[in-house]
Amino acid sequence: MNIIGYLDRLSYAPGATVHAKFSTPAPDFDARLVRLINGDAHSLGPGVDIRAVPSALDGLRFPGRVQPIRAGSFARTAEGPVPAGHVELRLAFRPTLATGAGHDQTVVALTSGDALVAAVVIDEGQAFLRTGKGSAPAGEVATGRWYRLALTVTGSTASLVLDSAHTAPSPSRTAPSPSRADKAPDERQIMISPVWEAGNEADGGAAALRALAVTFAADGKGENHFNGRIDRPTLYAGDSVIAEWDFGPSRTLRRIANRVGPEFHGESVNFPLRACLGVDGAADDVDPRLAPEAYQAIHFHDDDLDDAGWDDDLTLDVPGDLPSGVYGIHVTAADGTEDTVPFVVTPGDNPRHKALVVLPTFSYLAYSCEHVMADPGARDYLRGVGVGEPPEFGGNKHDAYLLTNGLRSLYDVHTDGTGVCFTSTQKPLPNVRPDHRWAAVAGGETSAHQFSADLHLLAWLDAEGYDVDVITDEEVHREGPAALAPYRVVLTGSHPEYPTTAMMAAYESYLGQGGRLMYLGGNGFYWVTSIDPEREHTIEIRRTAGIRAWQPEAGEWHHATTGELGGLWRLRGKAPQKMLGVGMASQGFDTNRPYDVVTKVPFVFAGIDDVNRIGDFPSLVNGHGAAGVEIDRADRALGTPDDTVVLASATGFSRAYGLDPIEVQLPDGCYDGTTSDKVRCDLVLVPKPNGGAVFSTGSIAWCGSLLVDDRRNDVSVLTGNVLRAFLEEDLPI
Repeated sequence: MNIIGYLDRLSYAPGATVHAKFSTPAPDFDARLVRLINGDAHSLGPGVDIRAVPSALDGLRFPGRVQPIRAGSFARTAEGPVPAGHVELRLAFRPTLATGAGHDQTVVALTSGDALVAAVVIDEGQAFLRTGKGSAPAGEVATGRWYRLALTVTGSTASLVLDSAHTAPSPSRTAPSPSRADKAPDERQIMISPVWEAGNEADGGAAALRALAVTFAADGKGENHFNGRIDRPTLYAGDSVIAEWDFGPSRTLRRIANRVGPEFHGESVNFPLRACLGVDGAADDVDPRLAPEAYQAIHFHDDDLDDAGWDDDLTLDVPGDLPSGVYGIHVTAADGTEDTVPFVVTPGDNPRHKALVVLPTFSYLAYSCEHVMADPGARDYLRGVGVGEPPEFGGNKHDAYLLTNGLRSLYDVHTDGTGVCFTSTQKPLPNVRPDHRWAAVAGGETSAHQFSADLHLLAWLDAEGYDVDVITDEEVHREGPAALAPYRVVLTGSHPEYPTTAMMAAYESYLGQGGRLMYLGGNGFYWVTSIDPEREHTIEIRRTAGIRAWQPEAGEWHHATTGELGGLWRLRGKAPQKMLGVGMASQGFDTNRPYDVVTKVPFVFAGIDDVNRIGDFPSLVNGHGAAGVEIDRADRALGTPDDTVVLASATGFSRAYGLDPIEVQLPDGCYDGTTSDKVRCDLVLVPKPNGGAVFSTGSIAWCGSLLVDDRRNDVSVLTGNVLRAFLEEDLPI
């Protein structure tokens, strides 16, 4: 037995209501509110620190139930009236997993009420026409090839014409094919009669179709999902077009309009990939906003999941006087299994302190269901770059649940092998836990990552006596500069990789007005990220360059949610070096390195005995050293300001630290820590206008060094020196 849950949000203002949803086969469970200070049991650190907070949950028990994961995207229309007689649906489709799906795949289904009228189904590379009264084979279909179909219902007879896309012109708004007598040589036409039981109609008993709904990429029950693309579906009644659905660019991606009439409007379920290139391929421009007719396909997957749709099991009103910080709903099921679902309590409209921590929740979402290391190929890659024995996947209590239910992160691929572009808060996020360990980093106790690693920073701040407010990426995205403006100092987490356009503008504005930013991570401000404006719980990325687990199809680099160009911020003219002084250089997963001091700025290194080397001791993250996992460097060619002070640099990384591919201009073989001088980690101080400044560590592992030896180490001392100086009115730089 197990218990797992999720919340309706990742952050709440005081007075808001937390809606918590859980699934467990246990008969019941109890719940309590906790404050999360540190979830890492690493022997070098202070140990787990999770504090009970009195709340209305105390003493209550809640009934257990299993809430299922219903993955798979599809689109369905409202039922609309159709004239008696001939009805024809035409569309183009491209299977992306014609065999090996493990289930039937419904390309399209016509239903009337609860009754199936006709459907086109793929079963292990074979297409079928199916009705409520029978099934007939329609020929083979292959992965990656476009096909056109014409599905006709005439009276009580259903017929299907299926042909390869290259044998016929594109579907037309005005040219239905009622008889298809002139079909091309490789078209396959089949017929099933009757479609359903005849009724007592005035025409002598023949069944009459009066109303119709259409489901794309699933059957009428929303099951047996299709993997692939559907382009420009059109519905005819006689010679008239009664529905032509817009699958292209839209500001309302969950709604699918009928371009030609008030009936048959549709909606998508589980957020399929919209505005994809269709059967005709690319146009003269690769921006869907400039060439919309080329981007009239939707790509559906049987493992898309935008909203699990679980019901609430408990609610909790956040007390108005609860201090800003990181909290959790901790539950214990009757069988003894546990879960802790975290959330942030923001300061709301009343900032209380001079310092603010912004937790990178969009980065948490990107990794939230990641299981790349479950693929033997990923472990082979690490062996190939010198990692002796990469860790096995499966060290967290929810890893088996993640795999069993087919949950996906932005680092995974769908069952058809295409990349995952979307992820959402409205589902279990098993990697966002205080005790999570990332299989790709060192393994064992030195593999805290993202949320669990960011608690190292919060534990350090708490132990050092710094009072801070805490917010998330969501607040910065939604509120813009106003979210940051009240604070003298803003601190990032260890891996703020996924900012939106609004977030980039907020940070730039904050620094331009004299703000002080402590960038305490690596590989930060890297991927262009967007938020679905319609519901705001879905984020989107496109991996067009840089270090990437997959890449989109050619010509599909723009985001469906906002229309903006995806990929790296660097390729949008906003290399992180311009704002932070450093930007992504390399990643590696064998061990870290210490920094060698370059410029001895007095206030930075005050109280440190050996000012020649920083972070030369075991870390809570990725072994030995304060510079590692993913590292950034200063580079004036990429925008590092001329007045940037390089305080220290870490070099001498191993072959396991590969150069970011975006850096490779000529294939000279200098691609890793043993051959490229670009593989280094720089610790920098960047003056900004109006008394502002940026302190950047350029290392994911930095925060993992803060707690070592009861915080009596040079990384802790140096971080405290900078924070205290940044909190003062005047900076000594």
